[in-house]
Amino acid sequence: MTTEIWQLSEAELLADAAAVSHDIQLLEARRIALVAEIDTRVSREKLGFPGPAGWLTSTTLLTPSKANKIVALARGLKNFPDIADAVNTGVMTVDHAALILTFAETPPKNLPQ
Repeated sequence: MTTEIWQLSEAELLADAAAVSHDIQLLEARRIALVAEIDTRVSREKLGFPGPAGWLTSTTLLTPSKANKIVALARGLKNFPDIADAVNTGVMTVDHAALILTFAETPPKNLPQ
């Protein structure tokens, strides 16, 4: 039986909020990994869409921009296994990974060697 939120002590509130946030991060990482596999293995005919972003948008409550971000991360993380591992273990957030991938894939012009 789950304790009602209003019944939790301050310490329990803090601990539960941190634990749930960590769990959400791991679930987001899992979704990205699943979408990467869908992108590789599932045909357009089976998806019913030209790609996984359209399928995600139609089968979840995700916006098209969020679905496209997930697909971009799924594709980008394939080229950066260290970043993927950090996301999958909860050491790095999905948002941080997206920033790093953006920089790594298109570094600023005139960057010193």
